[in-house]
Amino acid sequence: MKRVQLKAEKREVSTKGMLNKYRHEGFIPGIVYGENLNGLSVIINEREFLVIAKKEGRNVLVDLEVQGNVYPTIFKEIQRNPIGGKILHVDFEAVNLEKPIYTTIPVVTKGEAKGIKMGGILDQGLYKVEVEGLITDLPDRIEIDVTDLEIKNVYYVKDLKISEKIKLYTPLDTVVVSVVTPTVEEVPAPVAEVVPEEGVVAAPGTEAPKEEKGKEEKGKEEKAKEEKK
Repeated sequence: MKRVQLKAEKREVSTKGMLNKYRHEGFIPGIVYGENLNGLSVIINEREFLVIAKKEGRNVLVDLEVQGNVYPTIFKEIQRNPIGGKILHVDFEAVNLEKPIYTTIPVVTKGEAKGIKMGGILDQGLYKVEVEGLITDLPDRIEIDVTDLEIKNVYYVKDLKISEKIKLYTPLDTVVVSVVTPTVEEVPAPVAEVVPEEGVVAAPGTEAPKEEKGKEEKGKEEKAKEEKK
């Protein structure tokens, strides 16, 4: 896992108005949790933080310097404004470099699978794995080269290349990525409407054509007149 440095300033527990003032001045309020820390309130330079977040992502070891003290930390939570995505608050977790931590590592693919050129579709079903290990032994991400995957080929968690120093908690038979055959939806053929021909008696339970029905009614009327005479 990559390691970077970031400076922070200690702050007192602030009101909502004070937090907004910090943000307006180009700072992001934050807090540091961890062993022997009951929540250390800080502010960090927004521009410096965004450079790290954009370049390194969330899986990075941050040496957070606060008033001369350096705390090895990881990003625990990043709160954003739902409108516009501006970062409102950052939670840091101080870690002990000598003790293993439980976390997740993202899984990404690289290359173009052979199966795609054969008409298949690359289907990734798992995007992160659960692991435990020393923070300095954990990679920031796990890459899978899918170049040789053909249609119906499957890549499982057990196929991931991970250091023996890292304990894996995700089940080994979990499918990470596969190349599947595209599903073709069958469209039912239209059913032609059957119209009885002239002189053909309609089946029981069906209505006779209007023309035949009219002739039948006319015949009944004439027969009734003859009987009255």
